[in-house]
Amino acid sequence: MAIDPNDYYVVTSRRGGDRCGWEILRKSKPLGIKMTGDGYQSDAAAQFAGKQALAEFLADLSKEEKRLPRK
Repeated sequence: MAIDPNDYYVVTSRRGGDRCGWEILRKSKPLGIKMTGDGYQSDAAAQFAGKQALAEFLADLSKEEKRLPRK
């Protein structure tokens, strides 16, 4: 199972009035869990934080894939 980084993306939205948040989604199928962050003062701040979270998630996912035995 090879990880396709282009399958994952970040969306931002307004949450709770004047605060913004981010969510990591997958194009091919739902992730099965929600990965979100909120409380940012601007869409740009939420986008920046979401992209950082996505990069960390993909790095961790890649490490996990290398750790698992091949079938």
